[in-house]
Amino acid sequence: MAVSETMLSSQFSRINLEPTKYPGVTVTEISAEVDDVSPDGIPPQGITTEVKETSHTRSMSSQFSTDVEHIRVSFTILNVLEKYGKHMTHKALSNTVVVDAESQPPAWSGKYKFLSNVHHHVRQGEPVQLTLPAFPCKSSNRANKVLGHLPDLGEELALELLQKMGTDVEKVYTPGAQVTIATDGVLFNDILGITDEDCWDYGEELKAIIAEKDLYTIRFRRCESLLGLKSEEDTTRETYLANTKMCRAELESRFGSSEEALTEHIKSDKDTNLTYCGMIKFLESEMETSPTLAGQSRATRMKVYRKLAKRMMQRSEAFTLAIRTLYPLHIRLSMHSSSGATKLSIPLIPTRDGNFQKSPWHSCVAVSLDGVYRCVHQDEVRDSHELVYRYGRPYFFRETSKAVRA
Repeated sequence: MAVSETMLSSQFSRINLEPTKYPGVTVTEISAEVDDVSPDGIPPQGITTEVKETSHTRSMSSQFSTDVEHIRVSFTILNVLEKYGKHMTHKALSNTVVVDAESQPPAWSGKYKFLSNVHHHVRQGEPVQLTLPAFPCKSSNRANKVLGHLPDLGEELALELLQKMGTDVEKVYTPGAQVTIATDGVLFNDILGITDEDCWDYGEELKAIIAEKDLYTIRFRRCESLLGLKSEEDTTRETYLANTKMCRAELESRFGSSEEALTEHIKSDKDTNLTYCGMIKFLESEMETSPTLAGQSRATRMKVYRKLAKRMMQRSEAFTLAIRTLYPLHIRLSMHSSSGATKLSIPLIPTRDGNFQKSPWHSCVAVSLDGVYRCVHQDEVRDSHELVYRYGRPYFFRETSKAVRA
């Protein structure tokens, strides 16, 4: 789609690039063709400029050309990132229309919101910063959903996708991009009955995968590090286990909101309502084997799910606010469906048509005979697929020809 002069000029004030700083120059056309970046990474022509000469154009500042080039590069980077996104229209979010799977996917509505963020990094010649709150810990439902408490093929595939996104940016902008995984396990594990020890082990194994596969565009940060309580490098198992309660309390006191405020936000904001409904659905399967709910009626269980969903969302929203406050120039990524108005939603293990699947920490991977990765619950495939071990632990399921004949 073409970006008009008016649209681009409206971004000038946001990125400190005012046309009035170039006396004697009349900018008659600044347009950008926001085209797809080709698979080989060659950027589009991007922004083209046509400067109408006046009596003073021969003294046009070289800084003007530099700034316009920075904007062109910034748009190109946004184009690359957008290719990884998958968003829903507001009509789809409100369930008033069925989205045609064969139609063009909705554009990233928050794309121009992040122009100033990208431009800041480009102007400094530094990597574009992206932050993804994700990779908390494995599901507590290890009987039916996941293979254990450690990462497996699902996490490996998701990390490789994030690495590829960073290197794709590198193809059009030499400094590239850095993806910060802000792990949020400490926010939820106590609510779901998952031990702090399991969270630590999960994070350490993620870091081992990142190091072993040289996923150099990714860095891993725990909540303590993000809040400035202790650096990631200085965090040990002992200090982590000793500080989890303090970390949760610090997050809630600095960035938390009341349950009443959250309830109102659920009613008024479509993205928040979508997250809330998804959280309740998740808890139904997450806690189906919970001994504390055994024998309870569905009405009682749903009441518990709604309460826990709000509790988890309070911490999640606090974490989101912490990221936005402490890292205002980062591009916010999300692995949840959204309209894309305030973040870039990316399927970490996309289906063949680019849609979302279950998150890798709430599922396991089943590999089909034709090499397709499906994120499934283990009880869906354990009787029909072969369980494959790697690093001495269950790692994924593999479809067999026997399963196909059956």
